[in-house]
Amino acid sequence: MKQVRWLLFASLLPLMYCLLPSAAANAGELAQPQVFIDSQGELELADVLTNRYANRFIPLPPGRIELPGRQTAIWLKVRGPLERSQWLHLSNPAIQTISYYHLVDGALSKHYQTGAHQPPAERAEPHADFVFALPRLGPRDQIFLRLHNPYPQQTKLDFWPHDSALLLHGNRQALEGLLVGLALALVLHGLLQGFSGRDPFHLLLAMAALLQALGGMSHIDWAATQLPRLYGQAGDLLYLLSLPLVLLLFRSWLPAPEPQQERRLLNISALATFTAAVLIAIWPSLLGSLAPLITLLVPLAGSALLVHLWLRQQGFNVAGLLACMALFASGLLHFHLISSALAEPLCRLLFWAGLVALAWHLYGRQQRGLKVRTRAQHQAATQLAERRTRAEFLGRVSHEIRTPMNGVLGMSELLMDTALSAKQRDYVQTIHASGNDLLTLLNEIVDMSRLEAGELQLESVHFDLHALVNECLDNFRTRAESQGLELIGFVHPDTPRRVSGDASRLRQVLASLLNNALQHTHRGEVLLVVGPDQPLKGEDPDATQVRLRFAIQDTGLALAANLRQRLLAERAPRVNGIPGAEGDGQLALLISRHLIDMMHGQLGIKSGDQGNTLWFTLPLGVIEQGPAAADEDNCLRERSALIVDDNATCRKVLQQQLSAWQMQAQSASSGKEALALMRNQANLGQPFDILLIDQSMPGMTGLELAKRIQDDPTLTQDVLVIMLTGISQVPSRVVARNAGISRILSKPVAGYSLRTTLIDEWLQHQEHQRQRRLNQTSSLQQGQIRPSQRPNILVAEDNAISTKVIRGMLGKLGLDSQAVANGREALQKVREAHFDLVLMDCEMPEMDGFTAAEQIRQWEQDNHRQPVPIIALTAHIMPEHRERASRAGMNGHMAKPVDLGQLQEQLSYWLGTRVGHSDSPG
Repeated sequence: MKQVRWLLFASLLPLMYCLLPSAAANAGELAQPQVFIDSQGELELADVLTNRYANRFIPLPPGRIELPGRQTAIWLKVRGPLERSQWLHLSNPAIQTISYYHLVDGALSKHYQTGAHQPPAERAEPHADFVFALPRLGPRDQIFLRLHNPYPQQTKLDFWPHDSALLLHGNRQALEGLLVGLALALVLHGLLQGFSGRDPFHLLLAMAALLQALGGMSHIDWAATQLPRLYGQAGDLLYLLSLPLVLLLFRSWLPAPEPQQERRLLNISALATFTAAVLIAIWPSLLGSLAPLITLLVPLAGSALLVHLWLRQQGFNVAGLLACMALFASGLLHFHLISSALAEPLCRLLFWAGLVALAWHLYGRQQRGLKVRTRAQHQAATQLAERRTRAEFLGRVSHEIRTPMNGVLGMSELLMDTALSAKQRDYVQTIHASGNDLLTLLNEIVDMSRLEAGELQLESVHFDLHALVNECLDNFRTRAESQGLELIGFVHPDTPRRVSGDASRLRQVLASLLNNALQHTHRGEVLLVVGPDQPLKGEDPDATQVRLRFAIQDTGLALAANLRQRLLAERAPRVNGIPGAEGDGQLALLISRHLIDMMHGQLGIKSGDQGNTLWFTLPLGVIEQGPAAADEDNCLRERSALIVDDNATCRKVLQQQLSAWQMQAQSASSGKEALALMRNQANLGQPFDILLIDQSMPGMTGLELAKRIQDDPTLTQDVLVIMLTGISQVPSRVVARNAGISRILSKPVAGYSLRTTLIDEWLQHQEHQRQRRLNQTSSLQQGQIRPSQRPNILVAEDNAISTKVIRGMLGKLGLDSQAVANGREALQKVREAHFDLVLMDCEMPEMDGFTAAEQIRQWEQDNHRQPVPIIALTAHIMPEHRERASRAGMNGHMAKPVDLGQLQEQLSYWLGTRVGHSDSPG
């Protein structure tokens, strides 16, 4: 900025140099003109030369010549003798008509007419203004000028000595050119700053300076000659058109965000000023009265704004005050409200100085904004580094905690399968549940840190949506039953089964919402409904993608108002760094809100006296379904079914599911009502084919109803009876079979599970296939594999407790195993003996699991060996660790603590693959 100041001061030196000769030029002995006002404008030269009017000429008063307008004409007379030739200069180029008369000894010697209508190049003396050559005059020689303009105007009259006129004119042209150059430099400055900094105020400054430069070019001879449109009144109009831009520049003085009232007032003022300039261009007669008012009101409005901001404690704007002062003085000089021999150049110089003051303010404003942005970037970078450091720390802590948690959960799970007393089993179950709660909290803390660090990424996989919903319900079945709640799930038949998306995050969101519903519901029911949703406005319906709606409805207490407000905020709420600060269960809900937003979904809440409904919508890709078998399409069609349940919601959900499969469904709320319906249908010769009964019903249980049906001779014995019950209320299989119950399903029952069960009962060959798979799995669980056929598993784990847990689980599944403590020993074991599968810990001393897996794969390739399946065991749950394991050649991935069901699933898949099975565990 210092260099810019010195440049401005250096530019003023040649300006002062150009101004000095003009003052010296007016000091010589010049002609003394006389003036006469023709109020009617009807007099000709012959009339003026008569004695009647010749004696009315008076000496021209000092100052500017006023042209009254309308019919009035001004006659100027210069009488001889005039010893030296001179130049007569009229400064206003907008005078419409000027008549020149040169009389020698009373006779007309030269006459021509000029005015604003005539371009400078066609005049007798080419000039941007009006210049007339005055020769030497004798005692009886005279020169007359007749000036006429239809509207009021002012002009200045100067006499230039012939010997110094060229020097004076050259200096004046140099001054005008220098002013235009300074204005163009300001244009360049505004354009560079405006486009590089994306600042609209600098662009407004460039436009205002450009208008000033064009106005100054109207006073340069060569520019007025080349651009005739700049000649005449164009300079005044360009000056007026720059004032609305100056008013808009005053908006840069407002604090951010801009106050609505002040901004609206400035915009209206700028529009009014522009309208006035357009009206002046259309009706030039308004120039003399309206233009001075506008030029003075604009800087006065800026001064009023500065005072207003100062009174509002917004600071004192020195640059703005200087700009207003310069613009006010420029307006006074431009429309000759102050008399000065150098009014026109000083006017443009002051206007340029006002624009420079505005540019000075914009520079300071830009620097302040740059400091704010730089400080914000530094703070954001610091916060991001802190969040990443915290995420890395929590990830490391999570890894270290998961290893001992593997021992706690694994050993407690193995202990529950041993002979324990009721009190001991209760203690072990409490330990196992507390460990799972701690693991859930640990996962939430890691998710929270990854969300804050912006490192949480979604993945897209193909998965079975119906199975995922059923799995979520299964996880909460025992808890709901222990609380005495009815847990119900309903998947709409139009919901696609095979979809693509982030299955793990969808499962996490559903689990969080179900956990919240069970936590705040003490009696009644919890309902999970999944179905298609309407596309959002502006969202194109696509056959490859569907928007699904997930709703969890409960009959519990209403959500807290502050939590509901945070969940429904326009932007996802920031999660506090301390989980306990979020309240019981709130952390999981807030994380779920973030996940829903990341999956481009929408969350909604409906709370009332009857409970809460938390719903969310998600767009999921639809995987093309294979053609369904014909027998599966027809085996349930037109089958009649009776639903017996005392819960109205359960009856409604089951009836909708059966009706969607084109079955004829009826319902009863008690055993007595069911018996009456069945007897009525039997008498009509239309007995029910399928009976769905609830075990826990008041008055008559489901088992008692089945026995009554079996003992009633009027009812058919061919009815298929399926019982729906809670886990703790499951009757003995022998008792249920004796009562005629074919299958017992635990609530809640997913739609596709119920449909599959019904199809299996009607299609015996599928039942045999399913039974064979169950027998294979049962034999694996019960250790019925012959010793010679038992798979041999290698466990590579450096933690003794984890090794003990994993080998205990493998022994429970009837599998042989060997253990090593690091990757180097694992590599040596694989080279020496045959193993059907390797469970490889990723972080071990001497050689980690990744390196060991890479060397095992290289050894197998070099020796043409069949690759052995390698499953990664790691306490890290980040996606990058799973990707690194895949790059190292590992086939699967299991996170610690190891779950028995997950381990059995992986072993069944990979060992089944070795003997010909091909179904993936998911």
